[in-house]
Amino acid sequence: MKTHYTIPFFILHKGCPHQCVFCDQRKITGRRMAAPAEVPERIERYLETVPSAGAAVEVGFFGGTFTGLPMELQDSFLGPVRKYIDSGRIRGIRLSTRPDFINEDILTFLKGRGVVCIELGVQSMSDRVLSAAKRGHTAEDTERASRMITRAGFMLGHQMMLGLPSSSADDEYFTARRAKELGAAQVRIYPVLVMKGTELARQMDDNRYVPLAEEEAVLRCARLILYFESRGIRVIRCGLHPSEGLLSGDDLAAGPFHQAFRLKAEGRIFSFMLDHVSREAAREDNVIYLSFNPKDEAGIFGFERENFSKIERICGRDRDRFRRDEDIPRGCLLIAEKGRMFLLDRKTIADSVLPECLRD
Repeated sequence: MKTHYTIPFFILHKGCPHQCVFCDQRKITGRRMAAPAEVPERIERYLETVPSAGAAVEVGFFGGTFTGLPMELQDSFLGPVRKYIDSGRIRGIRLSTRPDFINEDILTFLKGRGVVCIELGVQSMSDRVLSAAKRGHTAEDTERASRMITRAGFMLGHQMMLGLPSSSADDEYFTARRAKELGAAQVRIYPVLVMKGTELARQMDDNRYVPLAEEEAVLRCARLILYFESRGIRVIRCGLHPSEGLLSGDDLAAGPFHQAFRLKAEGRIFSFMLDHVSREAAREDNVIYLSFNPKDEAGIFGFERENFSKIERICGRDRDRFRRDEDIPRGCLLIAEKGRMFLLDRKTIADSVLPECLRD
């Protein structure tokens, strides 16, 4: 059962003084701008659909630079949430902002309004990449803001992008390492999509930018999920939410978009794990059975059952050798062999398949 819920409000580029080469918030989110007057009514509507017991509910303000808004406007969004926090129906507020729009006064203000998590639009920790993307901030800004946020007692989130202009896989792996070192508890990973009408679309048309191929984007995301999760950092999103404009193709010029992108990355991780089992088994019939958590079923089979042949190679066609077991931790496999039984977790796989730059 789902235990974490976020009631989302999108403020669509408001408060942001920059125009990054990839950015078109309306097309990316497929949403209209939220209004402060809508906050109580939407919260009530969402709460009606959330289980009353055991659910942690937050309100989230996304899509722009929240702390770049005038203080009065920030307060008009945050203020109506207070009564829900005081009554215990809402745990707190999360919001996204730029690293260069954080200071002590802002943090004091947010703390008093019930904000518990601040997600920074880091995108990259390479100043070369940030400059090419016209982000308007530096890696040092991210380091400073991250330290201030954690020191003030907020949960820190980092949002990073794959395939930015001038970026390489090594740049992205370095960004991931810095997220861990700076104390991020959660991350979002977004492969760059080329939206129609953006500067990045014009660069692509002029052959100055080549978007990531989907297969490469899936591989990088799978490695990053392994890295973060094996180090206790939660990956709360991988790939953009499939808005109507993305699904129809009306807004998308190019890039690795798929509505099941996270499933593809999870399938790749389980593919790594199944390869490991195959290597460890001395003979094809050495594995007596393999167990997994039922909630991982889509991931272990993979998108369009791409992992099925590997499962069959290990377990044969005997369904009793491939077992669902709710006691298996999520993301793990339990392998029973002749003479031994062991749990294969993501930390073990991370240590064996990640590139050297992601091994601590």
